[in-house]
Amino acid sequence: MSASGETSVTLPPRIGRYRVTGLLGRGAMGVVYLGYDAAIDRPVAIKTIHRRLLQGEEGVEWLARFRREVRAAGRCLHPNIVTVFEYGEEENAPYIVMEYVQGRELRDYLKERKPLPLANAVAVVIQVLRALGHAHASGVVHRDIKPGNIILLADGQVKVTDFGIARLETGIGLTQNGMLVGTPSYMAPEQFRGENTDQRTDLYAAAMVFFELLTGVRPFDGRGASELMYQVLNEPPRRATALNPRLPLELDAVLERALAKAPQDRFQEAKAFIAALEGLKLVEREAGADASTVIQPVPLQAPAPPPPNMPPGWDPVLLAQAEQWLVEVLGPMAKILVRRTALQAGSPVELVQQLMATIPGEQDRLLFGRRMRAALGGAMTGLGAVTSASVMSSQMSGSLGSFEQTALETARRDLAVYLGPIAKVLVKQTAGKVQTIQELYQRLAEHIPTAPDRAAFLKRVPKENLV
Repeated sequence: MSASGETSVTLPPRIGRYRVTGLLGRGAMGVVYLGYDAAIDRPVAIKTIHRRLLQGEEGVEWLARFRREVRAAGRCLHPNIVTVFEYGEEENAPYIVMEYVQGRELRDYLKERKPLPLANAVAVVIQVLRALGHAHASGVVHRDIKPGNIILLADGQVKVTDFGIARLETGIGLTQNGMLVGTPSYMAPEQFRGENTDQRTDLYAAAMVFFELLTGVRPFDGRGASELMYQVLNEPPRRATALNPRLPLELDAVLERALAKAPQDRFQEAKAFIAALEGLKLVEREAGADASTVIQPVPLQAPAPPPPNMPPGWDPVLLAQAEQWLVEVLGPMAKILVRRTALQAGSPVELVQQLMATIPGEQDRLLFGRRMRAALGGAMTGLGAVTSASVMSSQMSGSLGSFEQTALETARRDLAVYLGPIAKVLVKQTAGKVQTIQELYQRLAEHIPTAPDRAAFLKRVPKENLV
């Protein structure tokens, strides 16, 4: 953790008494590190929070609430909950030490928008509901149940993470830097209305996840947060059996109740939701050693590992999609550009904003933005702030300096041989930052991926000084 309280991709040697050994992920809230607890000889996950998110009077209040809720979450000891071991602060920047779980997030299984086998979907949601039931009995409400907070282990066991942490992440006061923090795709009507939330909000979110597991899509198909909010507040959810005709019709009634607009019309406790599912006798069962019902899922194939050379902490599927769509307008350089930008951006919104700024044509730029919004599931409405004017301003932020237009056009043509259409943007961005044509070519050469091509490009530097 840096002196400023910010987290970065540079690994700190230690956080508290834990030795940092790797990077597990990062996002707008902070960074998650892999750590080692020498006292007990075990790996741990260490979730850090950016100090800048907790500044000012409001930040002090949130930090106090955060401490209370994380300590409450520490009381939730259950096989389906990622255990919180410790809360600490280093240089006034908070961190949470948690059980390190080797599994894949449920969202990885939903990337292809294909339904899970019925037995698997039921097995997953019942384990999630058991975790919620235990937490609710301990007075802890999650408030942000979603596929990214549900981890599926190789043996089929489910672990729910971020209990007690989600309230900080979904707080209205933490929408700084134009980012919408939270997950609208899984929010209940009362969350959109800004009302108090309780255990029935968690059960609604679990039903949303269950619906997606059964059908491959969500109950509401709004493309942005505003459209989604209108649907959640005013329209009935789509019927699961209409989207997946192989499902038994009895499921529709269970989902209709679980996704009711009014909290009092839903299942009031997790055990009632579980009982409704088990009462349908959807799949074969065996009696467990403790006389409980055990649902036997079929083997679920794990998703493919992330492609090599992907920046750590990012969703590899998201970056691959960005590369694919950017290559259409910028050429092969797009792959390097996406990965380089991912190392600098602090959130998906910031990543997309920076990538949009490299696209010269307005129609191509807007198409890329729409595609990325869809890939993000409508959760990142901060992309709406990327207007045509703001992007063009970003492209032309550096003046063309004292270079003649003919010199810049020559540089563009020379660079386009290796990078394609993006050469025009790079020349404009670089021209205002250098003083000589030789320096311009040197800076542009840094964007060329291979050494032989860089050397060939630099041989084309004009002999005379054109400044």
